[in-house]
Amino acid sequence: MKKYLLCAVSALVVSAGAANAGEYMPYVGFDYVNMTPNVGDNYPDNYDIGNINAGVKLTDLGALELFAERSMREKKNGASGIARGRLYGYGADVLINGWNFNEGAILGSVGYGRISTKLKHNGVTEKDTANALRLGMGGELNPTPEWGLRAMFRYSLASGDNFPNAKEFSLGARYYFY
Repeated sequence: MKKYLLCAVSALVVSAGAANAGEYMPYVGFDYVNMTPNVGDNYPDNYDIGNINAGVKLTDLGALELFAERSMREKKNGASGIARGRLYGYGADVLINGWNFNEGAILGSVGYGRISTKLKHNGVTEKDTANALRLGMGGELNPTPEWGLRAMFRYSLASGDNFPNAKEFSLGARYYFY
């Protein structure tokens, strides 16, 4: 699946040269994400994640965005010992412009994520991969036509054994190709 994601990102970047400025704009970006998954009391409950993304912005309508993310290894000291955790995943979001203004937009998003967890406590490692429905709200400011600064809050409903839901807040930048 990583090969397909890489091919899709490559196709978006290559299409940047063929973009017609009035119809769509390919872009790439990076986000810092702070995620709080509902993983239980024994495990770390706050993860710092790096997220790279690429997408196509449809002028005045919204955007389609692909992402890949990976967290730092987090640890939690508890009465029953040290627990460690790591998250990583990939997916796609559809962003809808709820309200456009001259230098940005208010955004809503719906997306799919495939999130994997690796949790370790008392020598026992638990690995799980879950499908997640991602719902979000946020905004984007565009100080120049090429750059965008975005902040989003997302709530994810997951089908995994290790966590049923997660809250995440992201801050990031996008570079638009004209």
